[in-house]
Amino acid sequence: MDCAFCYYPNDDESRFCGRCAAPIGISVARLPTQPPPAPELGGSEQALADAAELGSSQALAEALAAAEAQRAAVGGAVAAIGGEAQALLGGRYRLLRCLGSGGFGAVYEAEEVAVGLRVAIKLLNRSALADPRMRERFLQEARMVAELRSPHVVTLHDYAVTPPPARMPYLVMELLAGKPLSHDMMRGVLAPRRVLHIMAQVCGALGEAHAAGIVHRDIKPDNILLVRRGLGDDADPDFVKVVDFGVARLCGPSTRASDVLGTPAYIAPETLASEPVDGRCDLYAVGMLLWQCIVGELPFPGKNQAVMMKSHLDAERRWPRQVNPRVRLPDALELLMTRLIARHPAERPASAYEVRAQLLAILAAAASLPGGDLLGDRPLRGVPLPNFGPGWDAPVPSQRAKSDACSQAPTLRQPNPPLGH
Repeated sequence: MDCAFCYYPNDDESRFCGRCAAPIGISVARLPTQPPPAPELGGSEQALADAAELGSSQALAEALAAAEAQRAAVGGAVAAIGGEAQALLGGRYRLLRCLGSGGFGAVYEAEEVAVGLRVAIKLLNRSALADPRMRERFLQEARMVAELRSPHVVTLHDYAVTPPPARMPYLVMELLAGKPLSHDMMRGVLAPRRVLHIMAQVCGALGEAHAAGIVHRDIKPDNILLVRRGLGDDADPDFVKVVDFGVARLCGPSTRASDVLGTPAYIAPETLASEPVDGRCDLYAVGMLLWQCIVGELPFPGKNQAVMMKSHLDAERRWPRQVNPRVRLPDALELLMTRLIARHPAERPASAYEVRAQLLAILAAAASLPGGDLLGDRPLRGVPLPNFGPGWDAPVPSQRAKSDACSQAPTLRQPNPPLGH
């Protein structure tokens, strides 16, 4: 399997590139095609599912303590081996701490005890495990991520199921030491040049996904992780990883808006109008993010969910300088920002690769205009803090303060307010 970073041809069984040591990821051919049947939880598995339901480190600690107590109660050398397998997820992974949680489960930092590798493990909670559609979606997420080889998509190490009768599925992914884009946005708007660099990478990841027929459907600041890549002066502190394909769908004639979820500020109009959707609904979210990150304001009102939904469908589309006369950006960028949020998909750019090419062209053109560069290395002045729109839950202050030092991992989608379909 070719490495996504250096293109070195590795064996299909390799987990890391033999040349650059980048994670390779599991081949989609090695994943099952059918999700496991309903689990029969008991003992430590039940405690673990309850911990995922609560999504707290305390609940996880209690679940692990219960597993260790179960192991200790078995006694004897041979029994201890079996008990240890029960204390470890799948007999391989020791869960260490909760990294994030949502409506469907939680993500934990874990250690693969045999080699000491730190990974992120995604678990469904008890209610999601009982739902056959959620178990199917969980496997579908694994297959979609495994199919993508972009360096800007989180790497899937494994999809596994604990032995019967528990049959708990879990995803094993690379552990990313970084922060979500929303972390920096909460401090204020970002420098336009930096935003274009970030969003060009996002479009690179989306381009590969769309080419494979996959629509992400939940592009938002929380699902764009910024990690440091490289060494010394050549390191890129804003290397992008797009995460959480938990609500992604394979695109086709049967993909209707009623099948699509999203976050209110980024949801495309065709989703709300019961029209067919494709990758251009992700491009709509990219456009909204460009507005948020650079201008601060959203292109149209969004004081509450109802107003936001109506605005997506009916509001007049304007250039950034028409919304805020203080804004001065290259004409090509303002035109692109307006085209991306067009009401009808046919009026938007045709592909994520096209948007990426335009963003890179704008960056290159700005670099060739010394003294007259409208694409600054500092945030715009006279613009407000980014407006995240209704239905977005900011991290609590204690989490925000710690996020710079914490290893981040792909998080399960936070439950959004119902959108009426």
